[in-house]
Amino acid sequence: MSSDLRQEFKYTFRLSVPITIGLLGQGLFGVIDTIMIGNLLGERALAAATLGNNLNWVPLLYCIGLCVAIPVLTAQARGAGATEKIPGILRHGIAINLLVALIGSALLCVFVYFNGLHLLGQPAAVCADAKSFACLIALSIPAAAGFQAVKSFRDASGGQWISLLWTLIGLVANVFLNWVLMTGSLGFPNWGLEGAAAGTLFSRILSFAGIVLHQRLVCEFRKGFSLGQIRENLRIGIPSSLHVLFEAGIFIIAPFFMGWISEASIAANQVAMTISSLVYMFPLGIAQALSIRVGEAYGSRDFPRVRTIFAGAMGFTLVLMSACAVLFVIFRNQIPALFNLGPEAAQIASVIILVVCAYMLFDGIQTIAAGALRGLSDVRIITLASFVSYWIIACPVALLLAFPLGLEGLGIWTGLAIGLATMAFILGGRMYRNLKAGKVPV
Repeated sequence: MSSDLRQEFKYTFRLSVPITIGLLGQGLFGVIDTIMIGNLLGERALAAATLGNNLNWVPLLYCIGLCVAIPVLTAQARGAGATEKIPGILRHGIAINLLVALIGSALLCVFVYFNGLHLLGQPAAVCADAKSFACLIALSIPAAAGFQAVKSFRDASGGQWISLLWTLIGLVANVFLNWVLMTGSLGFPNWGLEGAAAGTLFSRILSFAGIVLHQRLVCEFRKGFSLGQIRENLRIGIPSSLHVLFEAGIFIIAPFFMGWISEASIAANQVAMTISSLVYMFPLGIAQALSIRVGEAYGSRDFPRVRTIFAGAMGFTLVLMSACAVLFVIFRNQIPALFNLGPEAAQIASVIILVVCAYMLFDGIQTIAAGALRGLSDVRIITLASFVSYWIIACPVALLLAFPLGLEGLGIWTGLAIGLATMAFILGGRMYRNLKAGKVPV
């Protein structure tokens, strides 16, 4: 590894550490909820929470995708020496995100209230348990989206440790509130499954308030809004949010496919999804740091530096994901025990985990390539590739393998793995062409 490569990766790694820890903290919200619900309330409650959480991910992930514009535009402005644009980027990003979050939250509550889960063909008992849980989680979407918008800006502006602090405070609050509200401990009301949702709601509000108030944000709201800046934010935000939605959407809908098989399959799917999502935070944190660093280099038109930054991040990620895959193979039979699954669900989960191990390298490649492409504002290809990979290829293949060919849960996750491999091939090829050409194709 050349000295330039080592030096550039050192900067990327240093930036990615607090971002990755913060993402792991956010991912632990789902892990902790899953473990606590499974152990305190049982397998059926875990299946209900899975359906409720997966519905809520749809609007929330769209908002998270919209946030991508904030750090990318901030980094490009800093690289070009146009720091006077930064308050406007933040102001418009927060406003857009909160508006979309409020609309998404309201629509989701209406869908759930009018028995939308039954229309998806899920077990009646699970739908009944999931109804209140899903609505309570929906109320937390604006706080979660607002937190993500401010976190994205702080990460791109040297405030990564502030983001990490309020992520961890929210995580601790979530654990405490889950425990007291699910069990009625310390004089709190015993709300059962709804207590887990209420704990998430209150902890997200706490995190959002904290990250906003910790240090004064210079947004200059008194200057109002402009259509030009809105278009600039949406030019990157909409393709990025569609990419997130297309990619996460296939994983969100997988539990509903599993619900056509059995309740045990839903619970097993949640375990596999939880641990794979947690590991995914490692390349995602590096990719977010990569977007910022590539954005700065691209803003200053230093394309050779873009190549060096990308190469270091990709090499490290491949080694990291390989190590994680080996650990998952070794402990595939012990992991389901952490979630108190029954024998049938545990057996299904241990098989699915092997598929998760198989696609980890592809997941790392496509995540890092997407992060670099965002830094270059080359985002349309990401949206197109995610739609083709996941909905034209992965979804039909998953259904074919699961039902006509009888592979059930294994078939569904094999289809997901094929989609990730396709995505890695497309985005990796696009980034290679960008680097070879020394410019971003129009």
